Amino acid sequence: MNLQPLYDVKSRLEQAAIAGTGLLAEDFRLQRAAESLKPLAAASPVFAKIDNGLQKLLSASGEERSGLLLDLLALVDAVAYTQGSSGMEGELLPLSGTGVGTCEPLSYGQLQPLLEALSSTGGGRMNLIKDMWENHPEYFGDFRVLPSLAAGLGEGYAELAALIEDILKAQSPEITVLLKKDFDPAGKKDMVRRVEVISALEGRKATAWLKEVLPEAKKDVRGAIITALGADPQNGEFLLELCKGERGASREAVLESLALQEGMEVQKFWEKEVAKNGSFVRFLAPASFDWASDLVAAGLQSRIEQALADAKPLTQESLDELYLWLSAAKYKASPAMQDFWRWAGEHLNAVSQITAADGKSPKFDGQLIDGLFSILCVTAPLSELCLELWEKDKKGPRFLPHAVIASLFTRPAAEVYDRFAPYVLTSKPLVGSKQKQELHDAVLKGLSCIYWNQEQERYAVHYTNAVSFVPSASCLFLYAPSAGDLSIAEPLDSKWIGRLTEAVWKTSFDRQKMPFQAGELVDSFDACLAGLVNPADEVMLQAIVPWLRRQAVETGAWIAYSRWLLQFGVSPKGILADSMKKSKRSPQLYHVWDLLRAASETLQPEETAALLEEIRDAGFFCKDEQVRETVFNKTIVDLRDGKPFPEWNAWWKA
Repeated sequence: MNLQPLYDVKSRLEQAAIAGTGLLAEDFRLQRAAESLKPLAAASPVFAKIDNGLQKLLSASGEERSGLLLDLLALVDAVAYTQGSSGMEGELLPLSGTGVGTCEPLSYGQLQPLLEALSSTGGGRMNLIKDMWENHPEYFGDFRVLPSLAAGLGEGYAELAALIEDILKAQSPEITVLLKKDFDPAGKKDMVRRVEVISALEGRKATAWLKEVLPEAKKDVRGAIITALGADPQNGEFLLELCKGERGASREAVLESLALQEGMEVQKFWEKEVAKNGSFVRFLAPASFDWASDLVAAGLQSRIEQALADAKPLTQESLDELYLWLSAAKYKASPAMQDFWRWAGEHLNAVSQITAADGKSPKFDGQLIDGLFSILCVTAPLSELCLELWEKDKKGPRFLPHAVIASLFTRPAAEVYDRFAPYVLTSKPLVGSKQKQELHDAVLKGLSCIYWNQEQERYAVHYTNAVSFVPSASCLFLYAPSAGDLSIAEPLDSKWIGRLTEAVWKTSFDRQKMPFQAGELVDSFDACLAGLVNPADEVMLQAIVPWLRRQAVETGAWIAYSRWLLQFGVSPKGILADSMKKSKRSPQLYHVWDLLRAASETLQPEETAALLEEIRDAGFFCKDEQVRETVFNKTIVDLRDGKPFPEWNAWWKA
């Protein structure tokens, strides 16, 4: 279809709009264009409408022409825009010089803040990039962004550089082409990070490139390359040969990689290595091979036996080596390792008599007990062993936490509850209070390692990112949720929450926690209990919600307990103001906004408005009439009118 008559009409109408409508009757060019449009009008209703408009315009009186002209011009413009196209003749080929990545349908304006944050300096960039990553991860795979990400590995702000590295590790393996381009084997920290990203994305497939750049590699880059070679199980022979010529940090990198290799030659190498230097056993900590497990079991037992046989106190060097060997037992569950734990269980009383050079007891028996507990949390195959140890010592609390975790790994949820809930007392006993509290606390210790993973909708045992053994009577570990956490056999029995809220001793095994980073410290028992709740479990909610409301008022921690209530889909209305009054510090406007913003994402607008009214009516911020009227009252009205909850900048400046 030839659209030239349409464009001619459009051009003449635009000229008429400039020259004025008084000369329309004499505009023969417009009349000629109108005649040329007739074939199009016969073929399409929309062109017929334009033709009809032209006839009305040309025959209209002077007073009517202006309105008809503008209406017709608007219609012609709209039709002309729908016919627009772009392109060129020739074969379709990939764009040259764009590197790798996707081509997202994003304007430069959408990407510009991210690109500027990645390439500039100054504060505020970390939060912007982090927010973008959380809300728009697709932006980071765009071919326009990837070069800036690669350059960002050289960022001087270490925390931001680590974030960029994590973002790159989440991309497609094809982006390694970009990272290998212009790679400098003698470079600095940015090149180390490049190696780490390439290794994370390609795994064993990176071996050929790693070996290619290794000869020219220097210092930290060389160490990173050697470490990355450990990801390929076929590199054992190469690493053994490499170890002969490396020194210092580079040799330690070889040892780190050799700990991930299999084979008889590797096993023989390690037997000789730890015989020469027992502290090198630390490199075997991540190894889960049976040969590594057997080697660590034998070495740990022999050192404990030597300490028991020697009447002299242990030197600090010997004690530190014992801790290293115990740390190396992580991830190991071979028959020989299980035999070691049986032996250790039988000799705990003797081990408790070991003394250090300063004359004090390092209480290494406690280290062994807690060490096994931590190792169990990442090595589920030790479950039956731990249950066996507990069966031999049921009256004591030593292996009770282990039995709780082991049972959750291997037994039905109802059976676990029936077996261990009786230890959690809901009223103080008349006799044997001390012993019963020890058993009570042992069960709580086990449960404190369980949490509900909301993202994956499963219960799991906290993964111990780093097992650190220190000389203390009660070596309790700090846990951080991880994608590598081990799942338990069945979802936690719902009755646990009610039992724990009624527990007579609410023992904490950790310092106070700050669950929502708002400056509020709450008891770790409360944080662990809230973490056990599956928000979809009605039985759990019926137990936890009243308890959280009471705790909010009793503790004055209005932010934490209100946020937990919101996580469970419940409004803190009725206790929020009372909790704020109980707090030892005056509420800050930003924290009020942040809580209400979270509430607006969970509750209906009327419920959020009611929370605002509760805070306002309690007298908070009443000295500032502007805040009261323009922030609280205006927001309440806006919410009830269906408007969204305002952003912070708009709220406090209202």
